[in-house]
Amino acid sequence: MNNLIKKYRKDELTPEELAELREQVNSMKDSELERPIFDVWLHEDIDTSAVDDERMQRIKGQIDLATEDKKRFRLSTVLRWTQIAAAILLPVFMVMTFYLYRENTNLLTEEMVIETGLSERAGITLPDGSVVALNSESRLVYLPKDYNKKERKITFGGEGYFQVKQDMATPFLINAKGLQVKVLGTTFNLLVRETDRTAELALEDGSVSLLSTRTNRQVVLKVNQKAILDYATGEITVIYDENIKDISAWRRGDMVFRNTPFRKVIQTIEENYNVRIQIECTECLDDTFTGPLPVNNLNEVLEVIERSFHLKAVINGKDILLK
Repeated sequence: MNNLIKKYRKDELTPEELAELREQVNSMKDSELERPIFDVWLHEDIDTSAVDDERMQRIKGQIDLATEDKKRFRLSTVLRWTQIAAAILLPVFMVMTFYLYRENTNLLTEEMVIETGLSERAGITLPDGSVVALNSESRLVYLPKDYNKKERKITFGGEGYFQVKQDMATPFLINAKGLQVKVLGTTFNLLVRETDRTAELALEDGSVSLLSTRTNRQVVLKVNQKAILDYATGEITVIYDENIKDISAWRRGDMVFRNTPFRKVIQTIEENYNVRIQIECTECLDDTFTGPLPVNNLNEVLEVIERSFHLKAVINGKDILLK
């Protein structure tokens, strides 16, 4: 067919060839006819010798004018819709900017509170990069707009494992019941519960100072030391514990006891599992217990207690009787 088209353009077709070309064209779809014509237009030289230069320039001028008008129309259309979009969206952007500014301001002025309930644990990374793991029924509060400026101050209650990022110029302060803790960069476990008679701070790394707000007495702890604050008197007792990391074993899913009075073991189980335990043999409360107990399997805990103290556990909901 390409050969027939070439001869047609040169006016060299015989009547039979013209009839053949007409028949082929009529039998083809537009999409099928487009390809051979496009190939001829794209790849073959077109003889323009029969057309003078003035006419060629006039044809080119008409083509340029037509295409320029289309470009100008498209550009003006785009500009017009851009102006319309800007007129519509600008008030929306202004409202959103104001809203986000107000929300960010509110977030900075409001206290940030992180709490855990019964049998819940959580971890938080503070704005300075310090990391705190919260045990069950714990609460940490800080004010974002003031934190990490002149100091890093938080309020805390419950039990937490602190990994404080070192910053000599910005001390880390913890306000809690009956005490204040000041650190520059250290790792420690802090237990401060409203229902307990004492608060405990166990230092694993670095150094930390602990102040009793009742007596204004201050002690500085070293690695593997534990400070015990008596709420009633405000006195602080410091002891050395080579197994200091056992205190934060709750982070790994265990409660670790070493020669701990059975009375204290029962109290810890009650707090961890939110149960009430009664014991018929009161004389065994002063016995001691050594070993790990899981923080997420009450049945296993009771089985260990039964074997260790020759008791039998009777469970009724959240009430447990040790016979």
